[in-house]
Amino acid sequence: MTLEAKRRMDFMKIVLPLFRVFTPVAIAILFSLNALAAKEVKFKEFPFEINRGEHLIVQGVRGNVRLIPLVAGKSPVVRARKHIIDVSKPGASEHFEALSFSVRREGGLVIIEPKGPSSRQDWIDWSRPGQPELSFEIEAPSTPAEIHLHSGSVTANGWKDSLGVSLQEGKIAVLDGNGGFNATILRGEVKVDKMKGAVRIESHAAKVSVTNAEGELHVHNFAGETVVASVKGDVSIRSKTGSINLSKVDGGLDFDNGRGKLEATAVDGVVRGLNDEGIVSIQLTGEADLSIETQDGSVAIKPPSATGVLLKLTSEEGVIVAPDSVQVPKNSGPKSLVARLDGAPKGVIVLRSKRGTLRVR
Repeated sequence: MTLEAKRRMDFMKIVLPLFRVFTPVAIAILFSLNALAAKEVKFKEFPFEINRGEHLIVQGVRGNVRLIPLVAGKSPVVRARKHIIDVSKPGASEHFEALSFSVRREGGLVIIEPKGPSSRQDWIDWSRPGQPELSFEIEAPSTPAEIHLHSGSVTANGWKDSLGVSLQEGKIAVLDGNGGFNATILRGEVKVDKMKGAVRIESHAAKVSVTNAEGELHVHNFAGETVVASVKGDVSIRSKTGSINLSKVDGGLDFDNGRGKLEATAVDGVVRGLNDEGIVSIQLTGEADLSIETQDGSVAIKPPSATGVLLKLTSEEGVIVAPDSVQVPKNSGPKSLVARLDGAPKGVIVLRSKRGTLRVR
C-alpha cells in the first residue's frame, strides 16, 4: 500500500464516525431553520351577514379563496389564515405581522378584503413571490359573487349563482355550478365542469378545460391550450398561437384560429370559422352547415356519413382534395368546384382558401 493510500484510509477512519454523529444534528438544524422561516396564523372564525341576492366581493393579492355553499341550519362565516414561506425576505416579516382582513357592507355589497399595507407601493411589493399570502374559506348562501386576486387559487363547488374571477396567475376550479361563470386569467389553469349557464373565459396563456356544460361558451385564449368536451350550447373560440381541442359539441361553433391547431369531433350545429396559418380539422354530425375561410393554413372536413352534402370549394393558389366521386380541377392557379357527394341530398360545406390546402374526406 502506498503512503498516499494509507493517508486516505486514516482520514476516512476519522471522518466517517463524525459524519454519522453529526448528520442527524445537521438535519435537525436544517428542519428547525426551515420551521423558523415559515409562519402561519389562523384567524378566529368571523361570522357575517349576507342575504341571498346580495353581491359578494372578495379581494386579495396573494392567496387562495374557496367558496362553500351554505347548508340549512348554518350561518355565514369567514375562515381566514395568513401564511409566509420565508420571513427573511426584505419586508416580508413586517407585511406578515401587519396583515389582517375586514368584512364590510356597502349597500347591496358584502366585501371581504385584506388590510395591512398602507401604500400603493406596499401592495405592489406584496404581490411579489415570497411575500405573505392571505387565504379565505367562505361559507355563505349561493349569491352573485366576484373574486379578484393577483395570484393564487380559486375553488367553488356547487355554487348556484353567477360567479366571476379575475386572476393574474394561478388556478381556478369551478364544479357543479349554476348561474354562469366569467373568468379573466393571464397564466395558469382554468377547469370548469358541470356548469349550467353562460361561460366566458379570457386568457393569455392558461390551460383551459370546459366539460359537461350547458349554455353558451366563449373562450379567448391567446396562446394557451383549450379543451372543450360535451357541451350543449353555442361555442365561440378565439386563439392566436394556442391549441384547441373540441369534442361532442351540440350547438353552433364559431372560431377564429391564428397559427395554432384546432381539432373538433362530433360537432352538431352550424359552423363558421376563420383560419390564418393554422391547421383545422373538423368532423361533423347531423346536417352539415359549414363555412370556413383560410389564408395559408390547411382545413380538413369530414362530413356526416352517408349524406349527399353539397360542396362549394374555392382556392386562389392552394390545393383541393375531395373524394374520388368528385372531379377536382388540377390547374395550379385559381380553382373552384361545386359538387354533391353520394347520398341523400342534405347539408352544405363552403370552404375558401388563399394558399392553404382544402380537404374533404
